[in-house]
Amino acid sequence: MRTGVAAAIAVLGVLAAVGIGLASGRVFTPAPTPNRVNVTFTPAPTPSPTPYDEAALFREPVSGGCATNGGVWVITNGGGLLRYDGNRWAVVDDTLRSLTRAACTSDKAYAVGLVGALVVGDEQTKQIRSIAVTIDDLFGIAPLEDGAFLVGGRGTLVILDSDVPQPAVQIADEDLLDVVAFSDLTAWAVGDHGITYRLDSQGARPVGSGQGNALRAIAGTTPANVVAVGDAGTIVSFASGGWLTAKSGVDVTLRAVIVAPGVWIVGDHGTLLTTSGVPSTPFRKVDIGTTCNLISVFARSGDIWVVGRNALGGGVWRLRDGAVQQHFGGC
Repeated sequence: MRTGVAAAIAVLGVLAAVGIGLASGRVFTPAPTPNRVNVTFTPAPTPSPTPYDEAALFREPVSGGCATNGGVWVITNGGGLLRYDGNRWAVVDDTLRSLTRAACTSDKAYAVGLVGALVVGDEQTKQIRSIAVTIDDLFGIAPLEDGAFLVGGRGTLVILDSDVPQPAVQIADEDLLDVVAFSDLTAWAVGDHGITYRLDSQGARPVGSGQGNALRAIAGTTPANVVAVGDAGTIVSFASGGWLTAKSGVDVTLRAVIVAPGVWIVGDHGTLLTTSGVPSTPFRKVDIGTTCNLISVFARSGDIWVVGRNALGGGVWRLRDGAVQQHFGGC
């Protein structure tokens, strides 16, 4: 166990045990821990059976995506895991799971989901590992070099140390919907009713966002420079020690955000936003020719990748310089 991860676990454990109050009056209390941790492995990713039917792969209800150095991963709510190697898509695991969000490192794809599901696709070992880490639903994950922060229902926070889950703690009354981490001891978590929590060596501190809409995603370059998005077109940024509201120009639910290269935000009804450079209207829409709900955005090799879904399935777009270069799926 690395020193930083150990320190983070120790801080959370002490706060949970002795009930030190937070600024809002809440305390860390242990969340229910499952009676057992189930770990299963599936074989290495293999090509799709021939003939290759890309449209069939995207008939599943997709729920997120991310990119490793080796490929692009898309997760589904019930249909398994998809991977794109630069030439074609393949189902690399068809296990029935309800997954909600994906995040990648250079060589691992992580996905979290309902009833504490955690799935790790390892590009080096060519294995997919499934772990039940809590009984609460998980909605967000922020992987680090040798660990990760996971957040979910009822304010649940789980720390992974070398992909081994530590006992869950509860840091909020509301659901936590996403998390961004900068080190083993520094992270931000956001969730229902506009809640935001700063996690550091002192524990978890609530920091009011100034609005009550659910915040569904967060991204940042440093703890002092983060952006969160959510319901009713909400965009807030943390700067100069506090949250500031930005004009999005839309009123749809915004579901994902990245800040490098540049700020990109996706949301319902085909909404894709990026910065405009105009102070009065700081964001502009990018038309990628869809009305599907866009649920995930990430960068790979300078390109922007977007994942979307509708009632008939899902789709993936690859953009370069703001223009669509590739489109996969029926959405």
